[in-house]
Amino acid sequence: MSSNATGNMRSISQSNASVPEQNKGTVETLAQSSHAVSDTQDEFKVMGSALTTKKLVIIHPGSKHLRIGRASDVNPHTILHAIARPRRKNGPLHRDPVLIPTVVLSKENKVLVDETYQSMRGTLQSCLRSDGTPRPATSVQQVATSNKQCTPIQGSISKLQLVTKSEVEDYIIGDQVLYAHPMDQFNVHFPFRHGDLNIHSGVGGSLSSVLADLETIWGHCIVNLLEIPKSELKHYRAVLVIPDIYNRLFLKELVSLLLTHLGFGGCFLLQDHVAATFGAGLGAACVVDLGDQKTSVSCVEDALSQRATRIRLDYGGSDITQSFHYLLQRAGFPYKECQPQHPLDGALLTRIKEGYCHLNLDFCGLRDVNFVVERPGVSTLRYHVKVGDELLLAPLGLFNTEVFALTGQDKRGQGQANASGDPEDPHDANYLRETSRRAHKEALENQSASAASMDTAENSTNTGGQGEEDLVVDSLAADAAPDDQPQQQLLYSLDQAILHSIERCSSDEMKRRMYSCILLVGGGAKFEGLSTWLHNRLLLQIPFQFRPEQTEIIVGPKEMDPSMVAWKGAAIMSCLESAQELWIRPAEWKKIGVRLLRERAPFYW
Repeated sequence: MSSNATGNMRSISQSNASVPEQNKGTVETLAQSSHAVSDTQDEFKVMGSALTTKKLVIIHPGSKHLRIGRASDVNPHTILHAIARPRRKNGPLHRDPVLIPTVVLSKENKVLVDETYQSMRGTLQSCLRSDGTPRPATSVQQVATSNKQCTPIQGSISKLQLVTKSEVEDYIIGDQVLYAHPMDQFNVHFPFRHGDLNIHSGVGGSLSSVLADLETIWGHCIVNLLEIPKSELKHYRAVLVIPDIYNRLFLKELVSLLLTHLGFGGCFLLQDHVAATFGAGLGAACVVDLGDQKTSVSCVEDALSQRATRIRLDYGGSDITQSFHYLLQRAGFPYKECQPQHPLDGALLTRIKEGYCHLNLDFCGLRDVNFVVERPGVSTLRYHVKVGDELLLAPLGLFNTEVFALTGQDKRGQGQANASGDPEDPHDANYLRETSRRAHKEALENQSASAASMDTAENSTNTGGQGEEDLVVDSLAADAAPDDQPQQQLLYSLDQAILHSIERCSSDEMKRRMYSCILLVGGGAKFEGLSTWLHNRLLLQIPFQFRPEQTEIIVGPKEMDPSMVAWKGAAIMSCLESAQELWIRPAEWKKIGVRLLRERAPFYW
């Protein structure tokens, strides 16, 4: 456990102990409500001090994968975060795709995409290798000619088997979903999409249905992978890693899922960007999470994600995979039967992308790419193909987001949404804002009345009072609803998103600290050479007055898989002594409810 991580946890304890002025009314109410369960809290602290890491379960759900394990595990179990249920007789059919589906491009958009790729090829052609020599580029025609004579090598009959309805009692979970028999018409659901709950109008798209799917998936993993009987979960505690941009209603339901439905003996929530800094052992960093369907950026300091700096963009590894397939098709990809919407082909394209795509300018010319197409019950087909600069062009879409029009154009940046009212939380943001306005207004009226006798200062007092009232209201509005409009109107590339996030930091000194340390996490950060490419792009754009002595871009800290950094950070944080203040018990949750999150959550509620 690093000293930086310990320092972060102490900051959390201090920030929770010294509650902001606007939340004091809520905390006093909670203190009164909590008095009845103080004995339970004391018992919980005693139990927590003797609790080993084997009794802590860390859950990190994602749009594509679920990572779950004990805090004592070296690495978590990673499975496809999906569930397939047999379709009811004459019922509707719903299938969430493994990859984000492509859209039919208009003529204008197709021209834009092709022109962007052509411009990117020109950029690669003008680049130099690390030894200073010119980098030879490859053309589409050159790759297509090399693959023209490529024929697959037929192998033995595949031993893979499809999962049929007769073999399933109620559901299929994890990677087995890829092998659900298409003729049996399973409903396939991914509970998370684009980093949030997958709520939609189709079958299984209601909030209650999504929560039921999560309960089934997580419960199955706990029993079968962690080998913890469900009846024993009351002796275990859970840490749920949540997105940095969250929906308060969803968080409330997820806490109820952990404590009430699954039956854990305690839980707390932790934002993924904060968890990533713990995993990397950093006190402050601009965290960039490159996921399968979203890219998120925020600035984290002293274990707090700065709300105004949070940006989420709806593109990620899945969009890169579809772009890669588009480029392969144009270069004479010999596996012409490939259908990205098919689960097995989608998984195959993802493996090829992860195994071969890169951003290393020293790798040039045609490269051999080998893969095997395997279908249950038929002969395997082994391909040996040639691929050129397509291996770089696909991940370069992160810096040229116009090409992601292939998967739709609604990928603009999003910030933290304003809090909606909750009937269970009377002291929510709306209440605090309105009561603060009234209090300031009354104070200003009293001040004006007392100064009315001073004829010489009457006009100046009224004018000053009006200005102060406007300032107070604006300040409160800014507190409750930061200016997220620029984020919602623009489609940022990766480097632009980082620059915009850091620009929204509250002080110049914080901006310098964030520019000096950028942490890349998530499965999309595994491309070789990504950190160097990003570093060169940022150096050209960082404002002169904020340039640090050195800009460090960290990928895979401590030789860790970037996709597991947040999970590992949550495991570290859950073991700290200071984290005992954050746990929420079932009895407390049942009695006090969502108001506990305002007091216990290690982030601004």
